Amino acid sequence: MTWVGLTRLLQSGVLLSVAGAAFAQALSVERLQRLLQEAPHTEIRFTEMRESRWLAAPLESSGTMRSDAMMLEKRVERPRAETWRILSDRMQVTVPGSDGVKEVMLDQAPAAAALANTLRRVMAGHLEALKSDFQLEFSGDEREWTLQLTPRDPDVARQLRQISLQGAGRRLAVIVIQESQGDRTTTRLHYPD
Repeated sequence: MTWVGLTRLLQSGVLLSVAGAAFAQALSVERLQRLLQEAPHTEIRFTEMRESRWLAAPLESSGTMRSDAMMLEKRVERPRAETWRILSDRMQVTVPGSDGVKEVMLDQAPAAAALANTLRRVMAGHLEALKSDFQLEFSGDEREWTLQLTPRDPDVARQLRQISLQGAGRRLAVIVIQESQGDRTTTRLHYPD
């Protein structure tokens, strides 16, 4: 292949990728909400990394999550078994072999309520409900997107700096929770094929 032929091939490749990017559908809260709601609600595997200055090393965990409009359930398999259930008014934690279910009433913990309700709404695809509690900032397009959620309430912002959601199409792939004191939790979702 001659230099001119190689140059033309590269130029056509660049033009095709630019044209493809131009045709990617721009996202809005409404469009992303529809995409997430169209996704089948199945049990999803997750891996999670918790980073904190209080930990000697990052804490890794894994398990499964499932959700519907009323509840998000996270079953941790390792490093130890426990089940977290987020309902509209409370968060429940069950550890096998312990005495019963521990509950946190969300009306008594504003930052925990904001985080719990945000995760439940995001997994159910109810993004419109987040606008009153968070400033939403999009980047990307339908093929690959990021949604940054910044708390509006100063009481919540004292504990929760930002939540970042990353995905592709109708699949949420990564949830990054940044707390105000510097702790960070990154959850990666692994969908069945």
